[in-house]
Amino acid sequence: MLRLEPWSRTLYAVAIAQFIALGGGNLVFPFMPFYVEDLGVTDDGNIALWTGLLTSATGATLFIFSPIWGSLADRFGRKPLLLRAYIGAMFTMTLQGLAQNVWQLLALRALQGAFVGTIPAATALIATSVPKERMAYALGVLQMALFSSQFIGPLVGGVLAASIGIRPTFIGASAFYLLAFLLVFTVVDEQFERPHARERGSFAGNLRLVLGSRPLLILIGVMFFLYAGPSYIRPIIPLMVDSFDSTVSSESLSGVAFAAMAITSAVAAIAVARLSGRVGYRNALALATLGAGAAYLPIAAAANVPALLVLLGVVGLFSGAMLPTANALLERAAPPGRQASTFGVSGSAMALALALGPLTGGAVAAGAGIGVSFIVIGGAMLCVGAAVLALVRNGEETGARRSR
Repeated sequence: MLRLEPWSRTLYAVAIAQFIALGGGNLVFPFMPFYVEDLGVTDDGNIALWTGLLTSATGATLFIFSPIWGSLADRFGRKPLLLRAYIGAMFTMTLQGLAQNVWQLLALRALQGAFVGTIPAATALIATSVPKERMAYALGVLQMALFSSQFIGPLVGGVLAASIGIRPTFIGASAFYLLAFLLVFTVVDEQFERPHARERGSFAGNLRLVLGSRPLLILIGVMFFLYAGPSYIRPIIPLMVDSFDSTVSSESLSGVAFAAMAITSAVAAIAVARLSGRVGYRNALALATLGAGAAYLPIAAAANVPALLVLLGVVGLFSGAMLPTANALLERAAPPGRQASTFGVSGSAMALALALGPLTGGAVAAGAGIGVSFIVIGGAMLCVGAAVLALVRNGEETGARRSR
């Protein structure tokens, strides 16, 4: 029987749990506008407005609370805080399925953002559990689970909503979080030693320690743009697909387009470990970011659906390589014992990017055109890649200095 090392068992258990949990969270997105309509909103414009507000509400509260949960994880352990996030999501998802009006749903979506934050919590747990030399691989596995859930979750959610109804699907989503909780609770054994009172610091102190580090601020700023890129194009892709002549419905083709990005991103998240081992985390991140920027540009000239799918697949390859290397650099630059606080602040940057990205992308597409919007994001990512080369220190150098 295959016996895994403790860090491997933790890694695979958390990755599978995240795939299950985030897949459950993604179940509801395909039918959220229809749920808004069921709750009494009938005008198409108001339905779109409320759907946007429901998404932004979760991101807004996650932006506020992510650093708080990160600081608590450094004080009490990363596993308990990840379990807390699963429990919070389970209850808020259940209550969303019982909402009687759209205002209740909005409050519950905001409450979900306040209590979840599984991505920073899981990243911090893995970053403090695996050997340094396996960091890129471990974070790649975790990122692969995230990308895979973004592909599988909406597909399963659409099928469930059509077969059992919208409200029961929310209950089903909460069951996904329960499964993730049980998996981490029973399999993961975190070796956490609680810091002494004078070592653990306060929330404000931990926040100042993270935000007072110039290398960390630069990396957190980079993380904002890495998350903002894919979210920026999210409202634009359906519009571009709809502009092509096709016998297949635009809704189906949009789903295929998003799947193309998610699949190639998942593959790249694993493959980047070998590249970063050869050229260093900083150089791998710069290459991936520059590649993504260059790949966005020709999408503006795509003339048909096959060309769009191929180009989005290339974007996905580079995008999937960016986040594991950036997270590895964050872990190496984090103050000792403050990894969860660092990833908590990074989680706030992620939440802000997920909230502002679609709004910005939609505004640019409406004001300047769909093609121009891809040129804008391509140019932005090229600038971010250049900034990484100019401003970010290599992870191996940082790690060496911390170990002396």
